[in-house]
Amino acid sequence: MPNELLTVMQKKQAIERGLSHYLQGTVLERVLNYWEQEYGDKPSFVLNRFMNDICNTDELRVQRKEMLKQVLCEMSAVEKQVLLDTKPKVQTEELTEVPISADFADAFFDLINGVVQTVATADQNDFNAEVKNHVQALGIAIQQSANLNDAAFTECLPLTSYAQVITASYECYCEFYGPSKADQVYARVKMDIKSKYPSVDLHHLL
Repeated sequence: MPNELLTVMQKKQAIERGLSHYLQGTVLERVLNYWEQEYGDKPSFVLNRFMNDICNTDELRVQRKEMLKQVLCEMSAVEKQVLLDTKPKVQTEELTEVPISADFADAFFDLINGVVQTVATADQNDFNAEVKNHVQALGIAIQQSANLNDAAFTECLPLTSYAQVITASYECYCEFYGPSKADQVYARVKMDIKSKYPSVDLHHLL
């Protein structure tokens, strides 16, 4: 979902609820302050890097995936509530910005396609399956038989789920190739999309 739907405080509260199952007291408070200082103004897909930073013990490293999933679920719940609260406004904007919405969908498709093209041939099937598992775990309905960079996969997704799908793909890319390569690939693809679709606000995708 578009990252700008949430304020820094709303995102911080969602992260607090997600991490409270694993961290308590002053430890949780320090982690939240660290997130606000280092990641509060950054796109949602860097949550994976934040989790790598804070999971600095063997016990937390084992739980990192579940911790991240819990945080994303809490973030999604808050975003859904915000969308419900602003639904009339969102509908009006979509009606008056049809051309931008069309570019928005194309930009999303090209971004996902640009990422998938950098995945090794031997990893393609596993990567597709892993990302789709992540997306389904967030409660997003998908075209299961289509690959991520197939038009059929994109067509069945609501615009509001694009950012979550990109976040899921980033998380999986980190798992396959590490955060450093993931950051390089996504930054390069982001620049390509920005150049190709100047009318699209990438903050709604990343």
